[in-house]
Amino acid sequence: MRIVRIKSGGSESAAIEISSGFVRLDVLNEEKRTAWPEDFEELVYGGEGAALARWYEAGGETLLENISRRFVVPREKAEITGGPSDVGGGGQRNFG
Repeated sequence: MRIVRIKSGGSESAAIEISSGFVRLDVLNEEKRTAWPEDFEELVYGGEGAALARWYEAGGETLLENISRRFVVPREKAEITGGPSDVGGGGQRNFG
């Protein structure tokens, strides 16, 4: 799972990269009633990345890949401003 910080629509948020683009965590939190940190650094370095990776591996990936297109930021409409950080599989690696 890759987490990045993107700027889209005039604001920044941590986002999960999926095959069709990015799902911002602020949108995920609102739509799925979750409470993931929306700040990239807080998520990756604050210890929540591992919990998010577990959620992703336990069905979150399927949910995100099948989420309505209106919740996906296409790659061409997103500016990556932080990361990426690969989270999961026994830890996290920051590439940013």
